[in-house]
Amino acid sequence: MHNHMHYKHRNVAAFCGTQGCWKLQPTPTPLASPPLVFENLQPEAPEQPSHPMIHPITESVGEMICTDLLPYSFVENKGFCKLMNLVAPHYTLPTGIHFSSKVVPQLHQRVKTKVQENLENIEGNIVHCTADMWTRNLSTSSYLSLTGHWFVQNSSGGVAAKHKRVSALLDIKVMDTEYKPAEIFEHLQELVEEWQSMIPCRFSVGYFVTNNSCNMVKAMSDRGLKHLRCMAHSLHLIVTGAIEECHDVVNVINTARQIANTVRMSNKAIAKLHEIQERLGLTVAALIHDVPTRWNTVLFMLQRLLEQKSALIAMSTEMDLGGSVSEHQWTLMEAIVKVLEPFEEATRTVCQDDTSISSVIPCIQALRAALNELRVEKDVGDLLEIHQLVGLLQSHLEEHFQHVFETPTNTYFKATLLDPRFKIMPMALLSKLDFERLKAAVAVEVEEFLEQDSKPLGGEASSPSRTVLESEGTGKKSTSLFWGAMQSFTANNAASLVTSSGLVEIYLAESSTQSLTSDPLISYWSAKMAQSPALARVAIKYLTCPPTSVSCERLLGTGEDAVAPDYRLLPVHVPQLVFTKYNLMKF
Repeated sequence: MHNHMHYKHRNVAAFCGTQGCWKLQPTPTPLASPPLVFENLQPEAPEQPSHPMIHPITESVGEMICTDLLPYSFVENKGFCKLMNLVAPHYTLPTGIHFSSKVVPQLHQRVKTKVQENLENIEGNIVHCTADMWTRNLSTSSYLSLTGHWFVQNSSGGVAAKHKRVSALLDIKVMDTEYKPAEIFEHLQELVEEWQSMIPCRFSVGYFVTNNSCNMVKAMSDRGLKHLRCMAHSLHLIVTGAIEECHDVVNVINTARQIANTVRMSNKAIAKLHEIQERLGLTVAALIHDVPTRWNTVLFMLQRLLEQKSALIAMSTEMDLGGSVSEHQWTLMEAIVKVLEPFEEATRTVCQDDTSISSVIPCIQALRAALNELRVEKDVGDLLEIHQLVGLLQSHLEEHFQHVFETPTNTYFKATLLDPRFKIMPMALLSKLDFERLKAAVAVEVEEFLEQDSKPLGGEASSPSRTVLESEGTGKKSTSLFWGAMQSFTANNAASLVTSSGLVEIYLAESSTQSLTSDPLISYWSAKMAQSPALARVAIKYLTCPPTSVSCERLLGTGEDAVAPDYRLLPVHVPQLVFTKYNLMKF
């Protein structure tokens, strides 16, 4: 009895050893309770399931699972349960199965409905798609992602219509790693048809934009799909291909990589570098290591080494950096950076969310002009190794983008013509006959829209015949070879072209001055929709198409975090979670 009372009822009584009697223990004073975050979640009857705070908390936890791409078992972790018990002691946290079977699927469906509602307001019924495949190392699963890009009009009551670009993740498909081009097409077709069944007659695929991988290109070409290659990936192939053929440039990059690796992998080296940086009055910054799939990280790595040149030279006298850089190599490094900077600016330009395929030809022309100027520049052209690099970049540039200039009536020339910032460029690049053919091809598409019995696109009429649109921002200054060339393409944009009858000729004859950083769909065509709805629809058709598949690549970068071994997230859960995360912030 003594042992039973001692171990099971210590707070009830104490046994008086030899006297064989029991003494009631005084009730201990309860400790002060910590303040609760959810004080309102303390109903008189804690078991009440209808408390107004219960549903919002459950939904917030579901959104957290999607936003942070957590495994459903996270809600059963001891630490999280302890936290929830502290902030909301009367809230019973559901199990992971409840979140995976009810909460997240409902959230996913709600987000999908919002995407569908947005698509129902689409202008022109055209959705351009980007697609990409991603496979994790040592994994048996691959992921096929599909994103959509379109233009919508939002209006309410008497308020003027507002137009905006929209991009959304349409779906992700889990596939076996041993996939074939035909399987890629079949899965893409399945994903597209699902959306088309939800929005009949309002969802027509314009172009598919993918990278240059053989499987993707073959999947598109075999089925005769309208396919455009990702410009960012093409620039990556151009730069990496040219560098690989320059032995001396490769040596400089390898030496830089060794130094960056050595310093980044040693706490002692990092501390020493920071100490020297502070002593020399330099910015305290870590060295950058390049990533094989991102060519511009090579440029960033070299730029950081040049910024910290004096610190690294001082550091090399005190410890081994894994490699040494000669004075000639430092000179080469500076020249390599100067040569690669225009390509980085072009990459950054085409990867922006509001960039369209109308920027492809101007960017190519700007790179051509920059490389020609570098060839004759004394600091660069006099170095044999850099002269060779510039020549290889030029040849690779022409090889990869030859298809852009093959046909004067192709998608790229049409998009460039319909971009008010660059509309004079096709006339400068094409013969008079080819330019007339291009205008005629655009006029045919305008005529097709005029024949359709469709409603006006809305919006307020713009000024009659002369439209001068200035961007509020000053845009980019011509402080680099790339942007200097880009500015020169628009310098004569205010000059009148040959005027004649027809909507296309009227548009070309207008004077429009816009910043290079402006979005022509928002700043120009949105105001033209009431005045020239047919021409505006043709412009929307081309200018909503992105020049890269970066939206998919960024998305699968998110997916990479999701399927990391530390999270133990099953592949079957990835599509639903990533779809909800990506679109939850947009809709």
